[in-house]
Amino acid sequence: MSEPILRPAPPGGVPFRLKVDPSAPARSVLMLHGWSGDENVMWVLETVLPEARIVAAPRGLYPLRSGGYQWVEGDGGLTSSLSDFAAGVDSTLAVIDELARTEGLDPADLIMMGFSQGAALAFAVLESGRVHPRALVCLAGFVPRGALGSLGGMEIFWGHGIRDELVPIERAHRDLERLERAGAHVNFCEADVDHRLGIECTRGLKGWIQRLGQ
Repeated sequence: MSEPILRPAPPGGVPFRLKVDPSAPARSVLMLHGWSGDENVMWVLETVLPEARIVAAPRGLYPLRSGGYQWVEGDGGLTSSLSDFAAGVDSTLAVIDELARTEGLDPADLIMMGFSQGAALAFAVLESGRVHPRALVCLAGFVPRGALGSLGGMEIFWGHGIRDELVPIERAHRDLERLERAGAHVNFCEADVDHRLGIECTRGLKGWIQRLGQ
């Protein structure tokens, strides 16, 4: 297995950290960090990932003065709409296109995994209708404001902390209802933690990914 390397930004895209394992199943995982993260922070979740030939983590579009990056201009908070993520969607799709061209990524075998604002970006990418991944993992995230017309039948795992003060659990419950009305299949997990993935949901995510591959 190769070690992760930093790849330069493709045209219209952003730099991304990439690991390729030619011996692994032809599955891909794209990890999208949250507010103030970068292409390195999501790799703490590597132990819960499925065996995958391609694992990539892009860097957010907009640098923050306090360090790290984000995917939208402004505060990027819970009032963000799908249109606020338009530039982030374009840059993420450019990375996916680059991986398809250079590494043979098949979007039909892609799992998108986002944390917080990165999960919101993942929903916006799906809603663009320009890529149809296998599944989506939302960790302490939220669904941007706007119509949800491209999520029918989508397999989604959602892990959330009941003590999350940044994305309150009540917001997660409302977004869950939106997704179910849109026809998505959501496995929702709550844990007694704050803005992170709890042990219970880590175990749930591992089991869900295993069942997804069957």
